[in-house]
Amino acid sequence: MHYGLVTDKSSTSSDVLYMHQVGWETCEPNHSFGPAVRDHYLIHCVLDGTGEFYVGKRRYQLKKGEGFLIVPGVVTFYQADAENPWRYCWLGFNGTEARNICSQCGISMDSPIFSFEDAARIEECIYDLRKCYSLGGSGFLLLSKLYEFFSMIYNKNKVHENRADIIGMAVDFIRKNYSYGITVQQTAEHLGVSRSHLFRLFKQNMGQSVQEYLLAFKLEQAEAMLKETNMSIKEVMYSCGFNDMPNFSRQFKKAYGKPPAAYRTEKR
Repeated sequence: MHYGLVTDKSSTSSDVLYMHQVGWETCEPNHSFGPAVRDHYLIHCVLDGTGEFYVGKRRYQLKKGEGFLIVPGVVTFYQADAENPWRYCWLGFNGTEARNICSQCGISMDSPIFSFEDAARIEECIYDLRKCYSLGGSGFLLLSKLYEFFSMIYNKNKVHENRADIIGMAVDFIRKNYSYGITVQQTAEHLGVSRSHLFRLFKQNMGQSVQEYLLAFKLEQAEAMLKETNMSIKEVMYSCGFNDMPNFSRQFKKAYGKPPAAYRTEKR
């Protein structure tokens, strides 16, 4: 079973946030979509079953009560499980505040997975959005339903303002995603805080900037790989989130006194 509805910006009379499409589907085994690029934000919520979501080199396995975000201009692919295919609903949206709203909910291009508690309520909200638009409901009513949808994600995934929480979540995000070449800006967006605010928190509590912590952690992982694995220098470089060999060698030598190849030879 499949149902989809495509709307236009005038449906909500708002440049801040407007619905682009809405729908739901019970997928056949191995049913897939993509690789594809969207020109708007798109959220899928898994109501039953399981499936996989791919973005870049990352693969996520999702089940009931979880969802994923697709951002504009990024290639993605998703597929239903062969034995327990998922049933999901989706909401496409855009607007000047779309990115900020996602950030407040704790989801972004670099952290696209979220969870929700009440699948029935999520599905009901999607149905109400479709019904409201089909019956010619006011833009204000549609907008209120959009915010109701995001409130359910926010309440489960919101980023707390506690200083220790923010630092802890930043450290956790860096440790889990350093290999993807993440930036300080991406880390701040994932947490829903400004880059300058995150910088101040790190300086005050960690004694170093976020950039300094990120670089040091990447180099620590590289140092361990050089000593403990047979990976090539280039493989180590990419595995630790670097994409420029001269810069990697320079930063490693600055931290450990020797370039990567010489350091490996000495330690073995």
